[in-house]
Amino acid sequence: MMARLRSLGARCPLRLSRASIFFLCVSLWGCWAIYNASRSGDSGRNFAARQGLWVGLGAAALLICASLPPRFYRRGLPWLAAAAYAPLLLVLVLGIRINGMRGWFAWHGYFLQPSELAKPIYVLSLAWLLDRTAAQRAAWGRGFLPVLLLVALWGLPIALQPDFGSLLVYLLTFLLLYWGFDGRLRHLLASGLAVLPALAFVLWRHPYVLRRITGFLNPEQAAQSSGWHILQFRRTLASGGLFGRAWEDGLWSSAYLPLGYSDSVFASTAEKIGFVGTLPLLVLILALALYGHYHACRTTDRFRAASIFGITGMLVLQAFVHLSVNLGLMPPTGITLPLISYGGSSLISTMMAFGIVEAMVHAAPAPPLPPRPQVDSPAPTRRRLHGP
Repeated sequence: MMARLRSLGARCPLRLSRASIFFLCVSLWGCWAIYNASRSGDSGRNFAARQGLWVGLGAAALLICASLPPRFYRRGLPWLAAAAYAPLLLVLVLGIRINGMRGWFAWHGYFLQPSELAKPIYVLSLAWLLDRTAAQRAAWGRGFLPVLLLVALWGLPIALQPDFGSLLVYLLTFLLLYWGFDGRLRHLLASGLAVLPALAFVLWRHPYVLRRITGFLNPEQAAQSSGWHILQFRRTLASGGLFGRAWEDGLWSSAYLPLGYSDSVFASTAEKIGFVGTLPLLVLILALALYGHYHACRTTDRFRAASIFGITGMLVLQAFVHLSVNLGLMPPTGITLPLISYGGSSLISTMMAFGIVEAMVHAAPAPPLPPRPQVDSPAPTRRRLHGP
């Protein structure tokens, strides 16, 4: 038994790359941002302390995921998918409802959101299927329809919660990954037309979605209802200006901005450090996108390349949606900023996702095939092309 454990440790050494260490440093900076976004009473210390606990658990998850070989994710994907998908179904029955959405498990003041934890496995399943159907990419039935059904399978329980913010990230990740791996535009357009009846049903079944869209288009006319969030984002950013009001002087974000430590953390931080202070964060998001694209292009294995490109793309897209909402460029939706926003499920999911990326990036190349044995054979006779 000890020999097996030693051999497993030799095959999967625990290591942290420089990118992983930098990732952890950004998450620690997020604890400071959360503390300053919720300084009223003891809530700031409580939120920051809890986030510090999630950082520790997330660091362990990153270390473990980064140390596993890619073949573990490929061969164990059915079990990983089942373990990630089952909570998506159970939360519809056993979960609690917050703000009209049944998407969390609760236990003694701690909350678990399955749709966040399932994101890395969702991308791995997409990468695996895109690898399997690569030869039939141009075919509708064998190349695109299985991928579309897989996306619908993952998206259905999220839509039933309903968590439209997470569903948007799932769909954008699918579009990015499918298009990046030789997807066909006609397939996407045809599926988009097929989704229109479902979109009309969502607007009819959940009228608040339409109110958010109209409030986004005309926030002044709905200043006390659906346009209220948009106006608070604008006033908070205007209060910060170019260089900010200092960490301890977040006037508008402390008084009026909703959920300044999670869904509105970028606007809350921008008021304190200004537009110039947020530029390094924007550079980090761009660096993550370039990191994923660079290593995906260098990887010859299609499953590994799709996993790297899909996971880093998912994190960048989630950050893009969060920034767009906080800048007033999109209707409000509850999306966290990876590594920065408060939330254990989001942080641990992000750490797991980047750990999988590091496992794919730093995997040892496959050993070369042994040379074929040389067999002595008689010299070939020259054959004439025309007649004897």
